[in-house]
Amino acid sequence: MSFRRWRASQRNRLVSAPRRDYIMSMSNLRRPADLAQRMAKGLAARERRSNAFRRETFSLPREAARAKAREFFDRFPKAAYMTEIESWRELPGDCIEFTVRRLPTAD
Repeated sequence: MSFRRWRASQRNRLVSAPRRDYIMSMSNLRRPADLAQRMAKGLAARERRSNAFRRETFSLPREAARAKAREFFDRFPKAAYMTEIESWRELPGDCIEFTVRRLPTAD
């Protein structure tokens, strides 16, 4: 059998017997916006389940930021609430923006 005949026979076989799962998925096609929305919902649900931490972000002058951080660690001790400064940065005007992460309850 020549290559042309073999290729034609393979093409006919594939066209005449499509896969069932491909046909099933074709009937469920939606707009890209629907897919994006469904994926965003799934991601948000997964984040809610896996991430039990509470975060609060503050933007204060340097001394007030230090006092606020001390207050947080006094109110929510690191040993019980796993409290930590997750991120911080300096802003113009000697201000500090920081995010504090902690567990909602102590075990």
